[in-house]
Amino acid sequence: MDSKLGLVVVIPDGDEGRRSFDKLVKAAEDLFSQRGYRNTTIKDIVQSAGLSVGAFYIYFRSKYQLYVYIMQSFARRLQSYLDSRAGKITGDAIERQVEYIMEFIGFAYENPACYNLIFESLYIDRDLFLQYYYQYAQRYVPALVKSRALPDGMDPLIWSFINMGIGNFIGIKVLAEDDAGPEQMDKIRQTLRILLQSGLEKRTQD
Repeated sequence: MDSKLGLVVVIPDGDEGRRSFDKLVKAAEDLFSQRGYRNTTIKDIVQSAGLSVGAFYIYFRSKYQLYVYIMQSFARRLQSYLDSRAGKITGDAIERQVEYIMEFIGFAYENPACYNLIFESLYIDRDLFLQYYYQYAQRYVPALVKSRALPDGMDPLIWSFINMGIGNFIGIKVLAEDDAGPEQMDKIRQTLRILLQSGLEKRTQD
């Protein structure tokens, strides 16, 4: 499978060129999130950015290339945020995992457009969708192996996908309810602790 997330975009060096580039990216990000990829045209993007169609083709060969660039940007933004938080997370292995998921949920709540764009990619280009999640999961496999925190027999790549699934769908719940308040976050945090500590095994009274 050829990497589509590796699609190269040349970012301009000059201030004026970079401002035009950033306007196009921001306009496309907003429109893709609000209308969807297929319902957004290049003309819509340049009109929203206050630029010409000719200016668009200075920086991007197609709407698809711009879409992939935005997905790359989201991935880098998320990774940078989680990396910056990772060193501040303390506690045992379970507590660190809980807080790592909570950090992702907080990021998703503050950046709801990422859900719309990333999930829509499944219907735009299935390979692009899969590559996004495989690259994200594979990035954390070496750290999981090095930490030796996984129980014997647990596959680190599958565990990475499980963690993404938990974070993604709790994030959807928080976004749907528009509730990232302290009480809701405490409920999520406590539920995650129970799940990671005990799984689905029912506790019995001694």
